[in-house]
Amino acid sequence: MRVIALIEDPGVVRRILEHLGLWAPLATERSPPLRPASWPRHVSLPLTYHPVTDIA
Repeated sequence: MRVIALIEDPGVVRRILEHLGLWAPLATERSPPLRPASWPRHVSLPLTYHPVTDIA
């Protein structure tokens, strides 16, 4: 299999995807952010760094 053409024009790409029923525009609205109390417990763990010696 080899590439014989590349379509870069956004309008053409959109029309092709609409014709195939695959066009899904980005959502324009977002849900409100979650309160920190509803976050998973592991997201508030501190990040740690432990130096590792080089393997020679």
